[in-house]
Amino acid sequence: MSRLYLTPVGSDWIEEFERTVASPFSLADIELPPGLEDEQEVRIWGTTEGLQKRDYFMKMEPGDPILFYSEGAFFASGRVGTTIEDASLGEAIWDSENSSLIYTVSDYKPISITPDEIGDLLGYADGWNPQGFVHVSQKAVNSLLTEYSSIEEAFQDLRSGESTTGPSDPDTGDEETGNGADDGRIHTEIQWFLVQLGLQHGYDVHVAINDKNRTYEGESLGESCLDELVLPGFSDAVTKIIQYVDVIWLTGDAIVAMFEVESTTSIYSGILRMTDFVTRVPNFAVDMYIVAPESDADRVRKEMTRPTFEAVLSPVKHSSLQFLSFEDVRDTYETVERAGPLQEVF
Repeated sequence: MSRLYLTPVGSDWIEEFERTVASPFSLADIELPPGLEDEQEVRIWGTTEGLQKRDYFMKMEPGDPILFYSEGAFFASGRVGTTIEDASLGEAIWDSENSSLIYTVSDYKPISITPDEIGDLLGYADGWNPQGFVHVSQKAVNSLLTEYSSIEEAFQDLRSGESTTGPSDPDTGDEETGNGADDGRIHTEIQWFLVQLGLQHGYDVHVAINDKNRTYEGESLGESCLDELVLPGFSDAVTKIIQYVDVIWLTGDAIVAMFEVESTTSIYSGILRMTDFVTRVPNFAVDMYIVAPESDADRVRKEMTRPTFEAVLSPVKHSSLQFLSFEDVRDTYETVERAGPLQEVF
């Protein structure tokens, strides 16, 4: 089960956070420990030594959600990537050898959420503010599970707002800048192609509930798609999980294919949602796709074969989890535009 981590960032560390997390940090000229030797730049953070901190750190697993807090708000989110215990690395990056419990941050996204919202969700007392690096207790998780079917679902919902400013970022209005904006545009483009391909082949199409109003070429992703996901025979918990899947093709109320588009450096959220789904409906037959750039193909396939995911997917006889490249999606769309629907789309 995913753990949820809360990480306060002191005002004296905000500039360091912006340097090494909000912006990918170059690892050039740094002697890298095992686990980072193949990386050129990463988003990276850490914490200082302490018995309780060490216990939390040792329990971190790739894909675990993290919420970062500073100056009265949760301002950023991400997922645990690689964990490294290395005092010399902490000294090289932050000039702090005490910052030896280090982790990379994937799937980074700015957010804007008050402590009251998080506190209510986790069953904390009024006026609660996070104090120190922690993972959320089981009691707090149980409170969260009265509202959501899983930590993953709650994490996705919390991140579904469109905030793009951190605690010290200027308000840039609607202007999009930087690689994050590029990733968002590419993500929306690929989603739009998948929506169109589904409609062109006679499928009913559902778009993730937090993406329906996104636009591509002046057209909203949710246009001509299902208003809601109605799946007779599926529990509310299962429906809540997959209503955040980027694109779903259906014939009537039967799911044919599910697509998770991953345009950033993280693919955990997509794989986690797919594995969460098949765990709850192991006898269901569906084609599932992680859609990413061709340049990421090896990394995606490596992540898909992690023991954590393979243990869930290998017993499932009727469903498949496959890699699909952005390039294949674009080429297929262009082919269908020229020649009409295909016998087999992918």
